[in-house]
Amino acid sequence: MVNISNYRLVQQGGFTFLFVQARETSYCPICGETLLERGWRLRGMIDRNGDKTALYIRRLCCHKCNRLHHELPDCVVPYKRHCAQTIEAAINGGAHTNFCDRLIHRVRRWWKAVKQYFIDVIGTLRHKHKIICSSPPAFVEIIRAVMNSNNWIFEKSLCTRSVDVS
Repeated sequence: MVNISNYRLVQQGGFTFLFVQARETSYCPICGETLLERGWRLRGMIDRNGDKTALYIRRLCCHKCNRLHHELPDCVVPYKRHCAQTIEAAINGGAHTNFCDRLIHRVRRWWKAVKQYFIDVIGTLRHKHKIICSSPPAFVEIIRAVMNSNNWIFEKSLCTRSVDVS
């Protein structure tokens, strides 16, 4: 996955979905090679008003390490259905979120589980690559840094549901 911040959403023809058109070059988070377009993929997202939006995101291929990557705009959080603004509002205890109480609790548990790891990744990037972030870093900055450094924790390896194990 690659996170981009310089993009525009374009509706072409009479289609009900939006194309994410990048205005920046994407690089492989594994080897640093320039990524080439391989195709498009449909990705759903629920915006802050609760409306469902269908985005066509680019599938990119690295010819050096032969990996496929998806180019996600910064309004999308990987493996989450709701937009980054809604997730950030739920984490910060915002009054206006389109989540039910159970989902807010799950998102907060997810953030509590990954926050220290994400902060450690940013600290490593600051030390190793002299990357500058605001202090404290914004939610979208954290997500972008972790995604583009290929350090994202996949949902399958992180349990955020409460399960009674006897």
